[in-house]
Amino acid sequence: MNDLMVVDSIYLDAQQKEDVRRLSSLGYSPKDIAVSLGLSLEGSGLFVRDAETVGTSVNFLIREGILVARAAPEIKLHEAAEGGNVEAIKQLEAVRKRHTFERLIEQMDDDEFN
Repeated sequence: MNDLMVVDSIYLDAQQKEDVRRLSSLGYSPKDIAVSLGLSLEGSGLFVRDAETVGTSVNFLIREGILVARAAPEIKLHEAAEGGNVEAIKQLEAVRKRHTFERLIEQMDDDEFN
């Protein structure tokens, strides 16, 4: 385990953080997000580097935005399934199988490097 703490290279204010979450949830790349934030060339480079570095605030915000956007429709599907909607129950089972498969692939990739 690496005991070194990851430090952010760039400061983002509250509005910029919300913009990062929102734009990443829509699928924009870190380079495009940096441009949208109006960062300088140097600031854009730092932003992109932080986006690719696990443990930085930018990396977390991007991952959070993607997860929230991906999960929102699945949460609604879950609510419909809980209400007894048979089609929603079937679709939710397919979603669960997909997530299980994705986790297995991630674990296989992690095992490859450990």
